[in-house]
Amino acid sequence: MPGVIMSILVLFAANPRVAPDRMSTFTFSGGYGNRTGSNVGSGSIALRTNLVAHLSRSLEAGLDGGFYYIEQEQYPGGEEYPLKQSIIHAGIIGRYLSQGSKWRIFLEIGSGYYSWNQNFLGYSAGGGMRYYPGGSNQFYFLEGKWHDNIQHLCEPSPGFYSITAGLGSSW
Repeated sequence: MPGVIMSILVLFAANPRVAPDRMSTFTFSGGYGNRTGSNVGSGSIALRTNLVAHLSRSLEAGLDGGFYYIEQEQYPGGEEYPLKQSIIHAGIIGRYLSQGSKWRIFLEIGSGYYSWNQNFLGYSAGGGMRYYPGGSNQFYFLEGKWHDNIQHLCEPSPGFYSITAGLGSSW
């Protein structure tokens, strides 16, 4: 635990505060989401949004939410695994962005409330890339994330992934 705290302090010290004119970012994205496995359906829509505050030039933290329409898994013998098709999540997110002018790579982790067949505490982890055209405060991005259950680690995982593209704006 002391190593994690020290890493966070080093990141803050190496990243000076951002200018007051760029303190928040809002993003909205859409794409594809699905479970993994051999008998999984074709997957479907994934929608995500988040609102974050800039902690430094490279660190952001804030609120995250999503809606995913995941097809039910079919098992041999025609039985359908009793999972709802839609998943909703709301939680918190932390993001690290590389420095750059037009292209920036990011990594993010999050945790929150997931509602699927049952309600559980889950996590998400992933990354992606942002493109800022002409030094603008608006940007385009592409990201991939893995979502999973941390509340019942010993039970079968309802984990799934999402790949989305979207628009964002910093102010």
